[in-house]
Amino acid sequence: MNTEAYGFIGLGAMGAPMVEKALEAGLTVHVHDMNRAAVDRLAALGARTEASAAAVADAVEVVFVSLPNAPIVEAVALGPDGIIEGKRIKHYIDLSTTGPTVARKVGEAMAARGVEALDAPVSGGPIGVGNKTLAVMAAGSAGTLQRAETFLRTFTKTIVPLGPEVGKAQVVKLANNLLTATNMLIVGEAMAFAEKSGIDAEDLFKVINAGSGRSWVSEIAYPKHVVSRRYDQNFRTELMHKDVTLCLQEAEKVGVPMWLGANVRQFWQFAMTQGMAGQDCSRIAALIEDWAGLEGSEQAADRSSRNSP
Repeated sequence: MNTEAYGFIGLGAMGAPMVEKALEAGLTVHVHDMNRAAVDRLAALGARTEASAAAVADAVEVVFVSLPNAPIVEAVALGPDGIIEGKRIKHYIDLSTTGPTVARKVGEAMAARGVEALDAPVSGGPIGVGNKTLAVMAAGSAGTLQRAETFLRTFTKTIVPLGPEVGKAQVVKLANNLLTATNMLIVGEAMAFAEKSGIDAEDLFKVINAGSGRSWVSEIAYPKHVVSRRYDQNFRTELMHKDVTLCLQEAEKVGVPMWLGANVRQFWQFAMTQGMAGQDCSRIAALIEDWAGLEGSEQAADRSSRNSP
């Protein structure tokens, strides 16, 4: 029986279901988030609530964070009443996508306080959490990964250790998300082309997914979330734009030109200007269909928007 208690800060689209899976597995989890409703919902499931990030780090030795962006991660980890002020914490695990620069900065600050850090972004989205099929990239303390593994295994299928250098997992995650962001666009263009030519989208994906053009986007994202007109992939456009931007910024630092990546970023930036920042990233397909003049596409998107929670 596992008697370890864990801390978790950030109860959003990824963090909340992660904690749910850990609670279902019988683990003890101390949680904190600025969203009181999210905290209360998990408290009803058995989570122990704390008033601040520092309070979580006072209560347990192993603390996870899953937060929207690098500035928030840095503030929660290193700011006033932040994790670094905790008296009990020994292991810090960041499941967010922050980029290697911030991951290294936070890791170095933690190390200076005697806290071991693990850079451990995840891939697979909320669907992966629910299905327990997430992939975790882990760079940093091997001891911290060992302490974190019981918690991670409650929602994870694959853990790939990437060595002791904090930040390397962020590089892998940004490369992965650049590919996802690119595929979301090019699959949308391919689908619009097929639809405009009289091909049913379901038939298109039967062929693509049996051939060389298949990807996670064509196999899961589009058939489940776009063709259905639900647009409920549960990953906001602003987060996709953030990840692509981070990737290009880090690539520039190491001297890697990204001609196609720059175009992908510009596309997602345009989507942001169209009021889509807070909308699901899968709705990019509706925008492409509208440009193609596909009859009914805009109305379908509008219906989905009105029916979304």
